Amino acid sequence: MTGLRVVKTGLLATVQDLGRIGYLGHGVTTGGALDAFSLRCANRLLGNADNLAGIEIALTGLTLMATCNLQLALCGAPATLLINGEQQFMDQALYVPSGSTITIGRTLTSTYSYLAVKGGISTPPVLGSRSTVVREGIGGLDGQALKAGDLLPVADLIDPTTGSAPKHLWRRQLHGKTDPQNGILRLRFVPGLHYDDVTQNCRDTLCAQSFTISGAANRMAVPLNGNPIDTGLTKLWSEATCLGSIQIPPDGQPLVLLNDRQTMGGYPQLGVIISLDRVRLGQARAGQQVQLEAMTLAAAEQVVWLHEHYEETHLKALDRLGGTAP
Repeated sequence: MTGLRVVKTGLLATVQDLGRIGYLGHGVTTGGALDAFSLRCANRLLGNADNLAGIEIALTGLTLMATCNLQLALCGAPATLLINGEQQFMDQALYVPSGSTITIGRTLTSTYSYLAVKGGISTPPVLGSRSTVVREGIGGLDGQALKAGDLLPVADLIDPTTGSAPKHLWRRQLHGKTDPQNGILRLRFVPGLHYDDVTQNCRDTLCAQSFTISGAANRMAVPLNGNPIDTGLTKLWSEATCLGSIQIPPDGQPLVLLNDRQTMGGYPQLGVIISLDRVRLGQARAGQQVQLEAMTLAAAEQVVWLHEHYEETHLKALDRLGGTAP
């Protein structure tokens, strides 16, 4: 078997695609890339379909060795990319001959970078997805984060005579929507299941103060530290959770649920962060200040539609660089 040999790992690197759809009712969470747009960009640069699996790399980098000829692209959080010690740009398709060492350094800003290869990472699919959920032990390589010595199979082997020149992608602003005056990341949400069941003071407190992202943030949830919020709700049945849900545990410190969340929960759910702001939250680092802002469903639909239109326009432009994805 040939592909990518893991030489050294950092904080966390996992195989991810766009997620495991249709199994929440069975208690199986979605998983998938926290920043799906960045993974889709990397795939499009290579002419891949959007849902092919790549590697999600958190904060501290990854070192790999190519055991066959490859084409790859790195998108997402800015990081140093070296091929055999020679620095390369992110956001482009690169030909990498067999035996090459690929070094991805620490992210310079944000958290998650995405490495895609031509043809995709071809680990065995589980319930229709290759996404790794470590808590559930499914997807990727035996349901675990990557470690030194792992060999990731690659679907397409590249003919060295057809290795293409780099195809550049214009730079893009990934994680905007911060207040230039104070650097606060604003997170817009639609009121949720228990929003009308709490006091007006609780709702006001939720949106009036700023919170700080905890160092305990991970792929399951982002804890927010601030003045405790008293919901007044003490007994709730466990109910279904959703991506981006704002939960308030007994300590009053909000949690925003992400891709590897549990499918059921018994904490009050006051709202759901809109998709583009949820990605910005997932990409933000510990210590970042955030502020929550309620919006109507109609306003949220308009904002999300405009952002999705921007993403689709961007991805169609990449098709001209990487070849239209099937």
